[in-house]
Amino acid sequence: MQILVTTPPLGRAPKPERGLQAPRMWQDKSSLFALERPESERWMFRSGVRGPDGELVPLLALSQETGAQLLVQSAEGIEDLRLLARMLMENLSREARVHVEDVERVLARGGEAYGFSFTVADETRGRVAVVRAGDRIALAIASWPTGAPPEVVDELDSMIGSLGPVPGTLPPGVF
Repeated sequence: MQILVTTPPLGRAPKPERGLQAPRMWQDKSSLFALERPESERWMFRSGVRGPDGELVPLLALSQETGAQLLVQSAEGIEDLRLLARMLMENLSREARVHVEDVERVLARGGEAYGFSFTVADETRGRVAVVRAGDRIALAIASWPTGAPPEVVDELDSMIGSLGPVPGTLPPGVF
């Protein structure tokens, strides 16, 4: 007769996940718009911060390690998104040492969207996008230092592309 003795495996058990996972889709407190968070841990999302002019900014996504940032504001009463993008481009082009590219259509979850890229001297690059988010307009301004890693720019583009209305706020089939 043979007796078989089993022992539990030795070694460490896998560590449980630390803390709660942030939801992939971030939405502002007033439910004006939503966007998808990048998978990387480099981004800190803040809402309700004040911009340089003292105006409330619904979203600031900041990468402290790279200096990249995305600001998103909301606007009402805008009918022509392309015209607003062109006006923003023309205003920015009047600034010293700023080069802007032409307005072009941008792919975004919200549907209709226009934007342009800009460069400030040889130091900073950025994009501005005007995106329909249901019955509101989201204005996104992304900027990053010239030497930022390409994946940071990809993550900014991805956040802008995911910008749109809060999921479930529009009737089915609207876009």
